[in-house]
Amino acid sequence: MDQEYQRWLFTFSAPTAALNLEYGASYFAPNFFPEDSSIDLKESWDITSKQDLIATVIRMVEEGHADELAYPYFLWHQILPDSWQAFVNAQEEPRQILLEFVAETAGICGSGGIQAWDLSRMGYLCRIGVLNGWFTERESLWFQSRIASRARHYYDSWQQYTNGFLTGRAFWLSLNEERDRYKRYALHNKGKLDTNVSVIRNLFTRPDSPYLSVAWDIEIIDIDKPESLSEVDWS
Repeated sequence: MDQEYQRWLFTFSAPTAALNLEYGASYFAPNFFPEDSSIDLKESWDITSKQDLIATVIRMVEEGHADELAYPYFLWHQILPDSWQAFVNAQEEPRQILLEFVAETAGICGSGGIQAWDLSRMGYLCRIGVLNGWFTERESLWFQSRIASRARHYYDSWQQYTNGFLTGRAFWLSLNEERDRYKRYALHNKGKLDTNVSVIRNLFTRPDSPYLSVAWDIEIIDIDKPESLSEVDWS
């Protein structure tokens, strides 16, 4: 596979790399943390094997955190403001709080909403799979190619993709807050964290950012699934 195309695939996990630069993350290393020998994913992801990794990647891409808000983000872009408000008014208060969050962020995320939060992290896990010896580089790249095709479907640029990632992170950070008043506060303020500001700075101002050298809109290449993944029913 062409090296430039590999760099393009790796760039979809660049927001996650930007969060981890101080820990040795690399934008383009196939194993994400080139100075490490392995990463324990048991506590954070309950992943201890190749089978666990495959199941997690497919589940999170198809039904991850973004799934809860996928329809509202799509709907916001399809109907008139009066119809949207009528839709919001028909919901219970906890749901209305989430829909307020959708309305405030849909303009910068596009109809893909927060899909990028799941997609970037799954690209990261595929590369950790190489680090831990569960995936060959070719297996990892095949999974990343499936992630990239979905990202290109949902978003129009690295900027919009990053907006979706950071908005998704704000949503994720608020998940444990169940009280309505504080839930609204969490959703409105988690996006202002210093770590999110650092991600933006790393990706859009630093000269080593892949966004400065990797184009978003390139021709997608269909990568054949490795025979070692023949039992994986995913496309």
